[in-house]
Amino acid sequence: MMQLLNKQPDFSLPILAREAYLKIKSDNYGWFSNNDYVLPFFLDRRLFFTRMVFTEGLIHKASHSSYDEEKDFLDHVIRYIKDNNICDFIYKAQSNVVFNVCPDESQCVPWGTYLVNLEMSGDALLATFDGKHRNVIKKAQKDGVLIDTTTDITQVYENIKTTLDRQKSIHYPSLSYLRKLRSALSDNSIFFRAMKDGELQGTAIIIFDEKKGYYMYGGSVEKPYSGSLNLLQYEAMKYLQGKGVREYDLVGARLRVAPGSKYEGIQRFKSRFGATLRSGWAFR
Repeated sequence: MMQLLNKQPDFSLPILAREAYLKIKSDNYGWFSNNDYVLPFFLDRRLFFTRMVFTEGLIHKASHSSYDEEKDFLDHVIRYIKDNNICDFIYKAQSNVVFNVCPDESQCVPWGTYLVNLEMSGDALLATFDGKHRNVIKKAQKDGVLIDTTTDITQVYENIKTTLDRQKSIHYPSLSYLRKLRSALSDNSIFFRAMKDGELQGTAIIIFDEKKGYYMYGGSVEKPYSGSLNLLQYEAMKYLQGKGVREYDLVGARLRVAPGSKYEGIQRFKSRFGATLRSGWAFR
């Protein structure tokens, strides 16, 4: 039987499903749960409407589940939301979320994410990268590009905002959100930056738990030094390896992109880190 929980279930959850993360997103959050699955969400208000956003895909309690079982659970969730008027609409889930099934009465689009296996040495990891990535990383190292972690939240915010403004996107995190993130998840979040000759080249915000790291946001100057962003990702992966993290999620991949579009370029960049594409669905 499915339940709506307002208290974190007594079950091991990924970081993006935990109360500490959900509280950063909203004061209203919860988990749908039954004997087999947990599905976390938060609610927020946009204009006159309340929307629901899932922050993780189905979290399996059991070792095995079928397509029909997953679909049945999601269909029950949607009916429960409608019957109890919990929100006005279910918005597309966070970019890290990939569902295996498309539930009834939903608008679905193919969606995926690129995953990097971190269970190897740093040198072995580098060897899995595409040759172009390896070459520009080695050149950036030789040319003195430096990757470090930073507590300058304002610098990271401005870099990400400028990047997304340049891409004509309004979906960037607020400065107050980033401050709450670092405060609430001080042991599970890290801000990286790439520097060349004292000048910022790019930034990355990563959230991680004991098993998995998530590349949540990133930014760059308009013309970053060659290889600086590639090196930033490589150093971030090595940092996560040092924490015992086993997998790195480059977060989000549109499976239908126009040739030559910015999205094609972004996904080519991600795929060349020796990443495996996990494909499925996003819905609303």
